Amino acid sequence: MRGPASGAGAAPGALEALRWLVAVVGVAAAVVLGGGAAHGDPPADDAARLVPADALVYVHLSTDGDRDATKAAGAMADRFPSWPSLRDGIVRQLSAPGCRVTDAMFRDADEVALALFDVSGGTTANSLVLVDTGSDHAQADEHRCGTLSAAYVGRFLAIGQPESLDVAQRLARGDGDALADAAAPQRELARLPEDRVADGWVSQDGVRRLLAPQGGLLGAAGVLLDQPALEGAAFGLTAEGGDRARLTVASQLDPAVARRNTAGFEPFSPSLAGDVPASAMAYLGVSNIAPALQRLVAAAGSSSEGVQALTDQLAPVLERVFRGEAAVILTPHAPAPILTLLTRTSDEAASRRALAGLPAALRGKLSSAVFDGKVAVSTSEDGIRAVQDGGERLTDTDHWRKAVGNLPDRVSSLLFLDFSRLLTLGEQTGLDESPSYRAAKADLAKVQAIGAHTSGNDQESTAEISLLISS
Repeated sequence: MRGPASGAGAAPGALEALRWLVAVVGVAAAVVLGGGAAHGDPPADDAARLVPADALVYVHLSTDGDRDATKAAGAMADRFPSWPSLRDGIVRQLSAPGCRVTDAMFRDADEVALALFDVSGGTTANSLVLVDTGSDHAQADEHRCGTLSAAYVGRFLAIGQPESLDVAQRLARGDGDALADAAAPQRELARLPEDRVADGWVSQDGVRRLLAPQGGLLGAAGVLLDQPALEGAAFGLTAEGGDRARLTVASQLDPAVARRNTAGFEPFSPSLAGDVPASAMAYLGVSNIAPALQRLVAAAGSSSEGVQALTDQLAPVLERVFRGEAAVILTPHAPAPILTLLTRTSDEAASRRALAGLPAALRGKLSSAVFDGKVAVSTSEDGIRAVQDGGERLTDTDHWRKAVGNLPDRVSSLLFLDFSRLLTLGEQTGLDESPSYRAAKADLAKVQAIGAHTSGNDQESTAEISLLISS
């Protein structure tokens, strides 16, 4: 993709490459999801042999209709109201002159991929779309494909800038180092579930140059992925049980840097989730709440000014009291939801003194309590009562069990979102006035809950994010 290294807007060639990736995914879904003998092997990934080892971003999709994973993903996609019209519309785009992409090539095809990488001497990242055609082709001259160029490379139709096609052709001849043979990406990809339908790799530069500077979901993903020790991350998407989509992220870390930055997300054995009321719309469990809130503020951008101000004011208490496992809890309330922070304490008297030391103006805005070896600070007395009462807990609900599932004994963070309630809250605060939200509303309504947890050590970390999808 010819996007500036500074992270500014993408050039027309980049948008064209992304359009073609979406288009070939659409025609693949229309053609190959009909069935066949199922098997559970990992997805074929010959496309990685035509991508340079130092690729910034690599996104790969299995189009093998014989795989259970492909069929399960197709069935899940059919649950979203906009999918049939989106699929049919992008299939029609394949009639562009010169591109030579047809639905017939997907009947025996196994994969499509997109790679973004630097070309020697360039200041922007090039793009390359690789479409498995199902059989080998003699090398032919390049031809125009929209604003890009296209050529056959073995069994793949390659679409990208001329320099990108040259890279793929050289790698096919064995000239250069391919992503398929790169140790770190392949090691992290091997840690992903075999039944994934899509996977990929993003390097440290890919996160910081191409994701983090962007706005919206891409920018938030970049901020949340990025950490000082990150060297790169593999990711895989799996459709499970007909109602759950799971994203697994396996990250490679620099041990020396990781050991210098352990204060943010130290592993802990999660226990406070059992104190979170079943009515909670959101819960975040971490080992050190201050850096976690700062990261959330950075991901939320300008919409988080209120949380930023509260975090700054609470800093002395967060540093002195909320030093072990802590929970951030959001519960519904009119006219605004209630934010509650919860942690354990081994010295209740010291915790009370720390709370009493807050500025008088802030104490007037917040409620707090120290009880049963725990400390709670909330924007409302109702938030304190919710964690003190012995009613149904979040961990007792079906949404928690399905979205969060089984956890490792120790995690670095733990997240639950009741997505349907959060959407309702968003609509009450004006989200429904956004045309883009209204266009996606029917699809977003299919997501009931989101659960996530991270774990690892100073060399590798793993994140699992699950989306609970309604029928």
